Amino acid sequence: MVLSRLGFVRGVFASMGLGALGGGRLFAAPPGWTPPKNANLVFGVVSDTHLRTVHGPSGRPGHNWPHKYFAAALAYFREQNVDAVMHCGDFAHRGQVEEMRFHAGVWNRIFPKNRAPDGHEVVKLFVTGNHDTEGAVYGDFVKKNYPDPAVRAKHVLQTDMATNWERIWGEKYEPVWHKEVKGYHFFGRNYQETKEELVSCLKRHADGLSESKAKGRPCFYMQHTRPL
Repeated sequence: MVLSRLGFVRGVFASMGLGALGGGRLFAAPPGWTPPKNANLVFGVVSDTHLRTVHGPSGRPGHNWPHKYFAAALAYFREQNVDAVMHCGDFAHRGQVEEMRFHAGVWNRIFPKNRAPDGHEVVKLFVTGNHDTEGAVYGDFVKKNYPDPAVRAKHVLQTDMATNWERIWGEKYEPVWHKEVKGYHFFGRNYQETKEELVSCLKRHADGLSESKAKGRPCFYMQHTRPL
């Protein structure tokens, strides 16, 4: 069936009602939509999880936006036997290493070694958002907890995003990346990265995109909220 954009938006708002937060289907599909029986490609989409460290003895992320919602989303995706999961940025509310690492802990519980229960790989399609790259300067939280600039730098993702990303997620950080999932092309642009890097990446994969177009396959592009 073909679902109109308005119908999709209405469904999203319906699924995000207060009743859903009370134990309903927070991640429900829009009303009337059913997946095809034999989909060529299945992937989940989540964004703006904003897990954050908190004041107090534990310093654990998940106080204001509990990690259980992120875990619930991943568990639902696992039930749907997804081929990939897309996260469109703003993992870490205050741009801290601990907040991003906490996401990885949840991911590894749901998809250990990036695998679904039947053993197939679940591809990570992740990009950074403004809170991941700039969150440490929003408010005084990070500065108050780490008054020494040298110590603070070790806790801030953007101090060395490439190293932190590889250590946490086990994959190379690229300004703009390309991944292929079951013959479908995905492109992701990390926050703050330039249009020139995007164009360069697209050019490198022009042949593959032309082949996909000939087969009638769409390609997918993702980034956090920001003009192209």
